[in-house]
Amino acid sequence: MIRPALSHAEERLLRCLLSFYREIGPGATPGLSGLDEESGIERHELEEGVRGLRTRGLIEYWELQPAVRLSEEGLRLAVRIEAARAARTGGPGASD
Repeated sequence: MIRPALSHAEERLLRCLLSFYREIGPGATPGLSGLDEESGIERHELEEGVRGLRTRGLIEYWELQPAVRLSEEGLRLAVRIEAARAARTGGPGASD
């Protein structure tokens, strides 16, 4: 399967949401407040990243909180991105 081209912010956000998924479980739905810092991106990049990932169906978005969660497809992509990164760097969890 070909990996869709993601912006830097989208990839960082996807990897951050994967960390939440692993720490909390499938129901992990972090609020957007502070997610920019957690992902290592700027606030405007967070908004762009959420919009891009949501458009691709890689995350689910709740406006009331506001909060986001990985979709099944987003989870699969995040795992593939992490595996590819680990293969390139020779180890798990390499950071930018």
